[in-house]
Amino acid sequence: MKKQEQLVQYNLLKILAVFMVIAVHMMNVVELVPQGNQNALRFHEVIRTLLLTSNGLFFMVSGRFLLENYHGGMGRFYWKRFVKIGIPVLAASLFYYVYVYGRNGLSLHFWKGLLTDLLQSRIQGYFWFVYALAGFYLAVPFLSRMFANMGKGEKGALTGITLAYFGLQNLYQIFGLEMVFTSYLFYSWVFYCILGYLLDSFKLTKRQIKLVILAGILAFLVSSWEICFWKRENPALHNYSVTMILMTSAVYLAVTVYGRKMAERFSGVIQAIAKRSFYIYLMHGLTQITIGAKLTGGMGKVLEGTDAGLSVRWGYWLGMSVVSFVLAFAIGCVLDWLYEPFSRYLLNAGKGKKQESIPGGAGRL
Repeated sequence: MKKQEQLVQYNLLKILAVFMVIAVHMMNVVELVPQGNQNALRFHEVIRTLLLTSNGLFFMVSGRFLLENYHGGMGRFYWKRFVKIGIPVLAASLFYYVYVYGRNGLSLHFWKGLLTDLLQSRIQGYFWFVYALAGFYLAVPFLSRMFANMGKGEKGALTGITLAYFGLQNLYQIFGLEMVFTSYLFYSWVFYCILGYLLDSFKLTKRQIKLVILAGILAFLVSSWEICFWKRENPALHNYSVTMILMTSAVYLAVTVYGRKMAERFSGVIQAIAKRSFYIYLMHGLTQITIGAKLTGGMGKVLEGTDAGLSVRWGYWLGMSVVSFVLAFAIGCVLDWLYEPFSRYLLNAGKGKKQESIPGGAGRL
């Protein structure tokens, strides 16, 4: 079996993560909770928590192959990230800023505002992911060498110590204590970036994989209990909690291990969508703006008041999420067609130097 076919399940995971991002953002567009319905609100938050595993999944699949396949050439590595990720983000940021503020003209004030908001990730809220990922990209040349020289036992110790540290910091937050253990290197999204690589490098047995998935299911039940019944607030519930890490790990293994056969069966379609996945991520804000306008303009009347049942509301939400995904994919196909020749030209600027092998095409994280 060819290497590309063996890796198609990771592209399936990336597509799932993109759809989950779109779905969780669609929760802000479609009215899912009738006023005063606490049970509907709890259900909403439980589903939202599950969908937010997409954040960790994005980081995991992004770091998985970079750490394994980096073989030197820092300048080339950074340049490729800038061409593949940086330029599309800059272009998308300019588009959204013009879309919102361009009607007032492109004066000096406009460009100053663009620069200020770009540096602070204020143009599109969900672009925070790219800014967080950029820090990891800077560290890849150094982290890859570190992990290449680590044994399985050391990697296991790193994973265990890091989980314990996340748990300790979460307890500090839950009980409102001043955190004093603040200098641990991997207490950030960087841990998610290395987590996919670590899980795969352990070469887990089928039994161990099932145990991790079971731990993720139990973690989801604990998180659901926190949302529905616990009186305290867990500030790290959706990012740095141990429960979220376990949930994300479970989804990662479930798709990459048990979704492999399905991914290979539909490899052509999956590869085509995954190739444009980053463009889908960048442009789904535009499709949701369009859908939101349609909902406000009349389509949303079906959800007004309390007459619309929860099944209708959630079905509507799921349908609109699919529509947003399809529209963003269509835009992504156009952008990929336009940018691919230009990106190849830019990447050829360093032709002849050793390159790391990363599965996938344009827009690959």
